[in-house]
Parts: sequence; structure tokens; C-alpha cells
Amino acid sequence: DSGADDYNERQQQVPPNIKVHTFGCGSGILSIAALRLGAKNAFACDIDEKCIDVAYENAALNGIGKDRLTVRQGDATKEGPLRDAIGTGYDVVVANIVADVIISLAPQVRHFLKEDGWFLTSGIIDDRADEVAAALVAAGWSIVESCTSEGWYCYICR
Repeated sequence: DSGADDYNERQQQVPPNIKVHTFGCGSGILSIAALRLGAKNAFACDIDEKCIDVAYENAALNGIGKDRLTVRQGDATKEGPLRDAIGTGYDVVVANIVADVIISLAPQVRHFLKEDGWFLTSGIIDDRADEVAAALVAAGWSIVESCTSEGWYCYICR
């Protein structure tokens, strides 16, 4: 089964026991995938209040409990209780959201990461890809890899 082969290959690419944070978590799929692939724990947030119930429900369907996944609602770009709850020291920060939000997040993400952490961005429509890439570089990120599929872009930054 090619699906199982792809899962096994991806699992080998995720270092064990990493700590992941997801901006714009929505259904929780990216945090859940990271946890299923070996991440130790994940913190996910979204401005939509529905994210909490939906993400926890999806996590439970995948055998993941609240001991490994924390989901909160709010704007983590603003100083305050949510930002404090998220904390720092993440190995990976993921943002699968619209270009404007990625552009505004780019200068702030390092606060959440370990010194050698990764910032993965996706959900970038092709006509905004160059603009987002320029904003990432202007914020001090090095784009290590760029991926595209069906008019959507992803940048892996360090």
C-alpha cells in the first residue's frame, strides 16, 4: 500500500521527541500529523473559537490526548496570556495560513523557537509566493526549501 509506505517514509523524517507549535491550527491536522509521526507534544492555536473542540475531537480520533496536544483560541501575535501559555523552545513552528498572516508572523516567530528551530509556512497562493518569500528573507529567515503543488507554495525556513 503506497499510503502506508509514504507514512513510514515521513515518520523516519520526523526526529523523535520534538516540540511543535501550529499557528492557525484549524482542524488540528498539522499538529496531529506531527504527533502521529513522533513529535513529543504540540501546542496549537487559531483565532477561530471552533478550533478547540474540532482539534481535540480529531486528536481523540487519532489516539492523541490532551497530555500531548494543547489547543487554545486567540491571537498569539499579541502579548498576553495566550502568548505566555505558548511559551518558547519549539523545534518547529508551522503556519498553514494566508499570505498576509505569514508576512505579519515572520518577524515574530523566532520568539517561539529554539535557536536552531524551523519555521514551515504553507497555504500560500502562487500569486503571493514571491511577496511572502521576500518578507521571510526581510525578517531574517533563510528559505532552505521551497515546494509547490497545484498553485500553492510552502517554504521551509531556518
